[in-house]
Amino acid sequence: MGNLFTSEEARKELRAAMREIMAPVAELALLNQRLSVDETEAAKLVGVSPNTLRNWRVQKRGPEYSKIGTKVVYEVSKLRKWLEANGRKTIAC
Repeated sequence: MGNLFTSEEARKELRAAMREIMAPVAELALLNQRLSVDETEAAKLVGVSPNTLRNWRVQKRGPEYSKIGTKVVYEVSKLRKWLEANGRKTIAC
């Protein structure tokens, strides 16, 4: 049976697959460098859905947050502390 790809084609496919796999990791690393993040970004860092964060806010649990007008923001340092205190870990923290 012959090769399906040439060596160069295989390298290109591998690079493309690696970029696709690493994109979420790179995105989380960039979010982790910021001082604060919005609800969607915080959910990625914590490893839950934005709806879970909303439910936690209503239930007065979950990570500490602030509001700027109607926008909910989370300080990354407080998210990290909450994750450490609650035994949760994501690849970003």
